[in-house]
Amino acid sequence: MIVRREVVAAGERVALAEVLDGDREWLEQRGDGAYDVDPDDRERLHNAEVYRLAVVDLSAGELVGEVSWHAVGYGRTRPCGAWNVGIVLLPAARGRGVGVQALRLLVEHLFATTDLDRIEASADLANVRSQRALGKSGFRAEGVVRGAQLRGGVRRDMMLFGLLRTDLVPPPAPGADREIVIARDGVALAPPVIGEREKFYVDAAGPFEVDRDDRPMITGPARSSVLSVLDAASGRLLGGVSWHAVDYGGTVGCSAWNIGIGLLPEERGRGVGSIAQRLLAEYLFATTELDRVEASTDVDNVGEQKALARAGFTREGILRGAQLREGVRRDLVHYGKLRTDE
Repeated sequence: MIVRREVVAAGERVALAEVLDGDREWLEQRGDGAYDVDPDDRERLHNAEVYRLAVVDLSAGELVGEVSWHAVGYGRTRPCGAWNVGIVLLPAARGRGVGVQALRLLVEHLFATTDLDRIEASADLANVRSQRALGKSGFRAEGVVRGAQLRGGVRRDMMLFGLLRTDLVPPPAPGADREIVIARDGVALAPPVIGEREKFYVDAAGPFEVDRDDRPMITGPARSSVLSVLDAASGRLLGGVSWHAVDYGGTVGCSAWNIGIGLLPEERGRGVGSIAQRLLAEYLFATTELDRVEASTDVDNVGEQKALARAGFTREGILRGAQLREGVRRDLVHYGKLRTDE
């Protein structure tokens, strides 16, 4: 379906463009309707005005999906309003970053053209692909909305995600200093500016990625935070570090931070990883009250094991068969660092 459209926003792979007559029907005929709700001819209790844009694959100029948004409210005033967004992609367009970029373009468009400060989205608890795309687009998992939809005659839970205007950090103006949270030995950690989060999750993916699995997650998506890893002198992006909480007893005192790192391929093997992970541990100890930081890596990932050791982490043991990679259960080497270690 190659036609000329007015483009509203464009990225490297996809563009958001005007919707033409027949687009929705064309998409419905070619979609799988995997998470469509049950039809219901009764009068709706609310009729929000829905806005739509087409998702166009720039490599072929073809329609591959649609994004939509409508207003929701959490109070009687406009500042209490938010945009609820959604996305539909053809099966052939899934799993290659199209959804991530389309969602990011929509977020940037709505913040640039409207005055609402919150954007939210929800995904069926079984729709792991959609949850991953929302997380990679910068949305944060906020909780489960129980029994929100009816699908297959069964009440279905939805995972709610949210993103605030303040979550998007614009690139600094030429010559302006960028916010740095911690730096040393030529490496700096900073809040990611627009576009860096996607590079961390997509371009920095290494050879030890686990096998894709679209079954519903047992624990739900972790609430991860991310910092960009930069060259301290030039500000060049080197990769990213992330962390999320893990629990060993149901109290804050029994919680720990589990960290991860992804470096762009050309930045690996020269000590950046050990410096960045040492800096992240120091930052977490300085800014939070948790007393333990931990990490684990594939038993074959010798480079990361050395990096963790140089960063001051202690090897604690083997987690047997913890991950599935290339169809084989893989052992992980587990490392930990306590506030009292230094």
